[in-house]
Amino acid sequence: MIGLYNLWLIFVGIGIFAGIVMTIGDKLRGVKIENKEDHANAKVTIVSMFPLLAFLGVTIFTPIVTGTLFWVGCVLIVLTGIIYILSIMAFVKAKKGLTTIGIYKISRNPMYIAMFLIFIGFILMAWQFSLEMGILMIIVTILNITATHWMVLGEESFLENKYKKQYIGYKQSVHRYLLF
Repeated sequence: MIGLYNLWLIFVGIGIFAGIVMTIGDKLRGVKIENKEDHANAKVTIVSMFPLLAFLGVTIFTPIVTGTLFWVGCVLIVLTGIIYILSIMAFVKAKKGLTTIGIYKISRNPMYIAMFLIFIGFILMAWQFSLEMGILMIIVTILNITATHWMVLGEESFLENKYKKQYIGYKQSVHRYLLF
C-alpha cells in the first residue's frame, strides 16, 4: 500500500543529499563534475533511468519496517554517503581532466559502487518487510547493474578517445569497480 512512512522517504533523502554534495562539489571545483557527454546518448539515458524509476516505484509500496536487515541496510547507505563524498572530494582536488586521485586510485567508478551499495541496502530493507518485496528489489537491482554497466562501457570509450594513453594506463592499473 502507498504510505507516507515507506522506503521512498529514504530514497528521496538520498537524492537530496547527493544533489547537495554534487552542487557543493561543482562550486568548489569551479566546473561541473558531471560531464554533459554522460547524457549525450539518449538511448543510454532512457535505459538507465528505467531501473531507477522502477526502484522508486517499489519503494513507494514498501513500508519501513525496522529490524536487523533494515539497520544493516542503513549502515550500507551511510557507507555509500562516505564513498560519494570521497568521490566528489577527488573531483574537486583534481580540478579538471581525468580524475585518478583519492578514491579513484581504488576504483575507476566509485560513484557507481556507491549506487550499487544503495540498492543492496534497499534490498535488505525491503526484505525486512516481505520476501516478495525483497525479491522484487533484487530484480530491479539486476536491471540497474546491467544498465549501469552498459553506461560505464560507453563512458570508458569516451574517456579513452578523450584522454588516450593517460586513460589506457589508468584503466590497466585500476579496476573498473573493485576487484573485478
